[in-house]
Amino acid sequence: MLETTIEPNAFDSRFAADNRLYVVFHMEAVKNGFKSEQEGRPIFDDVPHCRIHIPGDKNTITDDPVTDEHKQRFAPQWEKFLKGMEQSPEGTPLEQWPILTRGQVYEFKALNVMTVEQLAGMSDSNAQRFMGGHELRRKADTFLKLAKDTAEAQRLVTVNAELEGRLASQDVLISQLNARLEAMEEKRSKKAA
Repeated sequence: MLETTIEPNAFDSRFAADNRLYVVFHMEAVKNGFKSEQEGRPIFDDVPHCRIHIPGDKNTITDDPVTDEHKQRFAPQWEKFLKGMEQSPEGTPLEQWPILTRGQVYEFKALNVMTVEQLAGMSDSNAQRFMGGHELRRKADTFLKLAKDTAEAQRLVTVNAELEGRLASQDVLISQLNARLEAMEEKRSKKAA
């Protein structure tokens, strides 16, 4: 078998939108023609496959045998597959976004939209398939931007609290050192007198 090496950053620009896809690795039983002919009965091999769904489009699904390109492009899902873990897309599950009704969550999931991030990244043509899809996509994008800003603000609050704590402990240490210095000076002035 010919082995190829794929550059680590080869997919950076060509597949920049991969994080919007819903990708699942799975095993597929594939008929082995040669062995079946030899044995005179159907023989099947388990072959790993990569199923790629475009969120919002139930008709565009690819399901191909796994290649090195799949393994690199979708490394987190591949690792989960190898470990036997669930391969849910990363992001905020639609169920956790309070704007959507239960029915809307089911409708989106039926069309392979599992996260708020996938909803925010959905194409115009796929968003128009949903009642109010463009508005929900805009709200999802706004939600994610606000969450990112909130996360940064929370990080700054935490850093500020840590700095205030360090400053307070340094103030205590300075007070203790001043008290010691005053005590030493008082001792020295008593000895001199």
